[in-house]
Amino acid sequence: MPDQHPRIIKPTRRETIIGASAALGSLVVGPDFSRAAECILSSTQIDGPYHIQDAENRRDVRSGKPGVDLVLRMKIVDAEGCEAISGVRTEIWSCDALGNYSGHPDVDPNVPPGSGGSVRPPGGGRGAPTGGPRPPRAGGRRPGGFRGGRREPTGPKRFLRGSQVANDQGEAEFLTIYPGWYNPRAVHVHVKVHLGGQELLTTQLYFPDDLTDSIHQTEPYKERYPTPFPNSKDRVKYWTTGGEEPIGVIPTMTTEGNTQVGTLTIGVKRA
Repeated sequence: MPDQHPRIIKPTRRETIIGASAALGSLVVGPDFSRAAECILSSTQIDGPYHIQDAENRRDVRSGKPGVDLVLRMKIVDAEGCEAISGVRTEIWSCDALGNYSGHPDVDPNVPPGSGGSVRPPGGGRGAPTGGPRPPRAGGRRPGGFRGGRREPTGPKRFLRGSQVANDQGEAEFLTIYPGWYNPRAVHVHVKVHLGGQELLTTQLYFPDDLTDSIHQTEPYKERYPTPFPNSKDRVKYWTTGGEEPIGVIPTMTTEGNTQVGTLTIGVKRA
C-alpha cells in the first residue's frame, strides 16, 4: 500500500460549477478511482507560451531527463453525468528539473517571458533569478503579453511532452519527472484534454509546497534550490482568480518506492 503524502493543497473558492477537482481527487488513494463520489468540472487555465502541437503518443515522456520519477494517473469523466469518457486524448507537458522546456533552448528559465530579458545569453549562461517576480500591469497583463502568448519552438527536442488515449474506463497514465521551477511560475504540469479533434479542457496540475521543497533539495534540482515561487506566489493566479491562490487540478500524491504518484480525476464538459 503506497504511503499517502500528508498534505494536500486546498482549492480556492470559485463558482460552484467551476472549481478545482480537489474535492474529487482528495477521495482517491493511489490508482483507485472507484472511491470518487462526485464530479466537478475542472478549472480552465492558460496553456502558456511553451505548448507545442502534435505531441507524441507515449506513456514515458522522460527522454532521459534526470529527476525524481513522477507517475500521473488520470481518469477523465463527464462532469455532468460522472461517466468515464473512453477514447479521450490527454496531453501533458512540463519543464525539466532546471526549469527548461523542450523546443525552447533559447529561453532563460530565470527570467519571466516578456520582461525583455527572457532569451538566454550567448553560450547558454545560467544565473540566479533576476529581481524576482514583477507585479502585473493593470488588467493582469505582463509586459510582452505573457498572458498565454505562445512562443514558436526554436529547437527539435521534445522531452517531457506526450499524449495518451484513454482506455474504456477513461484512464490514462504518464511517466514523467517531478518538474523544476522557472520565473515566475510555481511548480506545475500542463494538461490538455481532446476528444474527436475538439479541445475539451486546458488546465494545470499543482503540487504541495512541502513536497516540492523536499524534492528540490535533491539532485538535479538542488543547484536552483529553493524555488522563489511557492503556490501562493504563482503568477498565473493574477489571470485566473483575481489575485487569490492558484487554481487547477490538484492530484492526490502518494509514494511508491522512489517514485512520486499523482492520482486525479478530471471532469470535462462535452460539447
